[in-house]
Amino acid sequence: MTRCSCVKTHSNVFTIKVILRCYELASGLKINFLKSKLAGVNVRREVLEVYAKTLHCTLMRVPFKYLELEVGGNPRKKSFWEPIIERLSAKFSVWKGKSMSLAGRICLVKAVFTAIPLFYLSFFKAPRGVCDRMVSIQRRFLWGWGREKKQIPWVSWENVCKPLEEGGLGIKNVRNFNEALLAK
Repeated sequence: MTRCSCVKTHSNVFTIKVILRCYELASGLKINFLKSKLAGVNVRREVLEVYAKTLHCTLMRVPFKYLELEVGGNPRKKSFWEPIIERLSAKFSVWKGKSMSLAGRICLVKAVFTAIPLFYLSFFKAPRGVCDRMVSIQRRFLWGWGREKKQIPWVSWENVCKPLEEGGLGIKNVRNFNEALLAK
C-alpha cells in the first residue's frame, strides 16, 4: 500500500490554479476567485498568503462555518453544539404548547428534532450531555404544555421513544438517531 501526501509547494498551488482554469474552459463556467477562500492546516501564515495571492483569493481562519456546520471545531465540547441547542430552544419557545393538543406537540417534536440537528448529527457524535439537553428540551415541550414550571411525565421517555407499533409515540431517541446517522 502506497501512501500519497501532498507536498506544500508553490508549483502544486499553481497546478491547482491551472486545473481550475482548464475546468472553466471545458465547462464554460467561471470560477470567481475573488469570492473563494483558502485555509490551511499546519501551514505558516506567510506561506498561505503567497498561495492566496497565486490563486487570487482571500484567507480564512480555522474553524469556519460551512452550511451552518463548524469545520475545524471540537465536537466533543458542549460549546460546539450550543448553536443547535439555542435553535431548538428558540424554536420551541415560539410555539405555545398550551394551545396545542398532545398530537400537535408530538408532531412538532418529531418534525423539529428530525430537521434542526440532522446536519450536525450526521457528521459528529454528540456528547452525552448534549443529547441529554436535547431530550430535556423535547420532554419539557411535550409534557410541559409550554409552561415554565416542571410537569409530571406520565410515561417514561424510553416508552415515548418506542415505535408506534410497540406502543410508543415514535419520537426518535437522540443517541440512537445520532449513531444511525453516523453509521450511514
